Amino acid sequence: MRSASPTRRALLAGAASLIGAPRALAGAPAFGPVGPPSWVPDSLQAAAARAGLTYGAEVPHYRLALAPYRRAVARECGMLVCGTAMKMVEVLPRPGGEDFGAGDETLRFARANGQRMRGHTLIWHDALPDWVSPLLARSSAAQAEDFMRRWIGAAAGHWRGCIEAWDVVNEVLAIGEPRRPDGLRETPWLRALGPDYIDLAFRILREVDPGAAGTWNEDAVEQDVPWMEARRTLVLRRIEGMLARGVPIRRFGLQSHLTSTIPIDQGRLRRFLAELGQLGIGIEITELDFDDRAFPADIAARDRGVTDMARRFLDVVCAEPAVLNVVTWDIWDPDTWLNDHPNRKRPDGLPQRALPLDAEFRRKSLWHAFRDAFRHAPDHKARRDRLRRA
Repeated sequence: MRSASPTRRALLAGAASLIGAPRALAGAPAFGPVGPPSWVPDSLQAAAARAGLTYGAEVPHYRLALAPYRRAVARECGMLVCGTAMKMVEVLPRPGGEDFGAGDETLRFARANGQRMRGHTLIWHDALPDWVSPLLARSSAAQAEDFMRRWIGAAAGHWRGCIEAWDVVNEVLAIGEPRRPDGLRETPWLRALGPDYIDLAFRILREVDPGAAGTWNEDAVEQDVPWMEARRTLVLRRIEGMLARGVPIRRFGLQSHLTSTIPIDQGRLRRFLAELGQLGIGIEITELDFDDRAFPADIAARDRGVTDMARRFLDVVCAEPAVLNVVTWDIWDPDTWLNDHPNRKRPDGLPQRALPLDAEFRRKSLWHAFRDAFRHAPDHKARRDRLRRA
């Protein structure tokens, strides 16, 4: 027999007791001192820093228990981001308690190694605890706004002063033919608060942690198909509107889960990045990896295909002065999500070679493509430093 659905009053009471009001916490000192940089002179971070860029990677917190993984991340990266540990599904798994442990563990590792942290992600339609969508569905707009304020206050407040940039909203555009003229994805947040939920989230972050750069993180805007070109137009128009309304958006993130089945038009990508930069905001590559399913099974041939794709992308990215960070979605091939996704895994079932280090933590030809792109990038350090401080 199915249990009765919780009432709106019960859900709201649970949310309030769980999150409470935004709090003034100890902040950075609670997570340990910032240590000396751990990356080595021939690392990707060292090559990127020459031009004012930062190289980083997403790290699953449980991998930090693996010594070779810890060494690789410390050696190569100047920035880390949690894959799931700072998402609502992990932090607020149930009414009645908060769990910041995994995010705290990753942050302590980063600080000990002199690495900066990105926050991922505050408002997303996915990775919501089971109890949150019913809560939003049964809430008035005022109640939904209160919940958003409490959640951002809890997460961004807990890590206040420790996060360079937060993905404030993630994947807000619809995939496929949008049902709305503004192109927004139908989500529990949109249904509860209307399209202004995006502006609201950025304003709340600014109140809670003014030092963290608010980022809109979006997928499928990098490659050369008409529907991605339409999304690029939607991005530019929405950011223009946000800036005109005084919304404190400081960066735009391109996820960049690049697929080998779609070409990269360097001219169109260069123009899009330049148009973003002309709006006065910073740009981040936030979740970069390379799906190799269109390439042969032979490892050497596959690596040539991936490396060529990476060079075409990175040569454009690293030349744009507004690009600040290049972050791969993990650093080690065995962890790539592409092997498990039904639309991205290889038809022959072979594991993908999507990231800079192979299964034995060796630097692959893809690692060398990153290093060469960073080394040959124009030096825009002064411009990038100004954007980081903006």
